[in-house]
Amino acid sequence: MNAAAEERRSFIINELARIRAVKIGDLSRHFGISEVSIRRDLERLEQLGMLKRVHGGAVALPPLPNGGSAARVSPAKERIGRAAAQLIRPGDRLLLDSGTTVLQVARGISGDLLTSGNLTVITTSLPIVHELGQWKSVHVLFLGGIYLPEYQVVVGPQTVANLANLHADKLFLGADGATLSHGVTTANVLEAEVDRAMVKAAREVILVADSSKIGGIGLTTIMPLGKVHKLITDEEAPADFVSALREQGVEVLLV
Repeated sequence: MNAAAEERRSFIINELARIRAVKIGDLSRHFGISEVSIRRDLERLEQLGMLKRVHGGAVALPPLPNGGSAARVSPAKERIGRAAAQLIRPGDRLLLDSGTTVLQVARGISGDLLTSGNLTVITTSLPIVHELGQWKSVHVLFLGGIYLPEYQVVVGPQTVANLANLHADKLFLGADGATLSHGVTTANVLEAEVDRAMVKAAREVILVADSSKIGGIGLTTIMPLGKVHKLITDEEAPADFVSALREQGVEVLLV
């Protein structure tokens, strides 16, 4: 990278720290270069995880809780999260389950939706609250309940009761296991109760699970696989499993 590009990108990061958003046109005039060059700068900074591009510019990323750094997740989970996030539309009311793959869905939401999409997000996951709670066009409803610090989620009767009268367009559901015989399963009984209430509240259930979860059986069943509307998984998913699900009317997306 040449010195001029380095200077521009440092300026952009400093501006985002100061005013949280920048516009391509303003940067182009400030530096006296083409908007194409500015877009290239923004694209590179987004690849480095330093901002999020939106229509006409870029916005600052929300800070991670406690100054922590993002834990590295598998490329498969990142692809699943991005593919799932592409299903989100302006005005959607979303239920977001807990877990690392669902967190990747939150991280994959486009900048335009975060800044002007008028999304409603209902969740039990504290990491998702930290990820989405500071965007002006995301209305976050963090369900009350008993906090489990090891999972960073809330559970229990209060959480289930809070879901009883809510209605969502899409539920992005995680899992510890998925089999044709035992359905979608999880290792935590209390989380399973909340997940079942989420399923009842959602018009569409989208299961996000990498292929390592296929064939695994958790402690308790959340729902039968045939009742899922979509499964988003990676290309390592067993072909016979994928075929069987599609025969049951489940849409399977391999990424």
